[in-house]
Amino acid sequence: MKSITSISSLAILTLLSSPALAGEGLFSRVYTTETVPQGHFELEQTVRNRSGRAFGTFNATDLKSEFEYGITDNFQAAFYVNYGYIHASNAPDDNNPTGGDGPGLYDGFSRNGFALDSVSAEFIYRVLSPISDPIGLAFYIEPEWDFHDIHNGARTFDSTEMEYRILLQKNFLDDQLILAYNLVAEWEYFRYAPGDEQFLGEFDWNNELGATYRVAPNWYAGWEIRNHNEVGNFYSHDHSVFWTGPAIHYGGPKYWATLGVLRQFYGDPTGVDSSGSYIGENLYLHSHERWEITAKMGIPF
Repeated sequence: MKSITSISSLAILTLLSSPALAGEGLFSRVYTTETVPQGHFELEQTVRNRSGRAFGTFNATDLKSEFEYGITDNFQAAFYVNYGYIHASNAPDDNNPTGGDGPGLYDGFSRNGFALDSVSAEFIYRVLSPISDPIGLAFYIEPEWDFHDIHNGARTFDSTEMEYRILLQKNFLDDQLILAYNLVAEWEYFRYAPGDEQFLGEFDWNNELGATYRVAPNWYAGWEIRNHNEVGNFYSHDHSVFWTGPAIHYGGPKYWATLGVLRQFYGDPTGVDSSGSYIGENLYLHSHERWEITAKMGIPF
């Protein structure tokens, strides 16, 4: 009887001290170094709402449907489709062929519709595990083929992106506290008309940091911060933006789910740009939003 009680107690302690399952998204933006186990699949759906620009009306819902597969315990591949809906009326934007950079103080673009934005592949290779090594380390690469600009909904042609991430993760207190950091670099090439001989381009680099704590079995409560920096045409700094907010995560035996809210708290430049278009007061609300709400759900099998 004592041995049965001891085994039951050990099982309960193991459940309470176990980290999040491999492949789960603990944050709205930040990736951890955990991957889908070898031979396993996972379906993941993300719904993200972005709203609040400098003037006019802007509301976008981004949808991402993803299929992941564990090639090995340390190497994961995925394919996903990005699509969504934009409702904009006289809203500002950096790159828009029908407005957004005009001479008027409140010049902007208007668009209303659903579109297929892009298709992507994703590869994550984990070098070090946060469970068995002092720190977790993984490398991420994502090639993407774009059909529409997610910032303004405009049609693009022969447009591509390549994103790289260095993923770091450190677990504390027997994996009850998890810290994660992503260094992101992304190159984009795009054009708004098929006959354009010259492509537009930009280089983005981001810092994304998250911390989450297991507050109950299967439940994590955390906070994340995201910094986005854009270099227009690969040589001129265009803007820098910061968001922060909470993330709640549930990881059960059959599915996991995450809800995160990010609010922009600083942007540069601000005020009015050289064309007379209003950007925001201490915020960059020209092509990025004040609010971002993300819901994610994954089903492993």
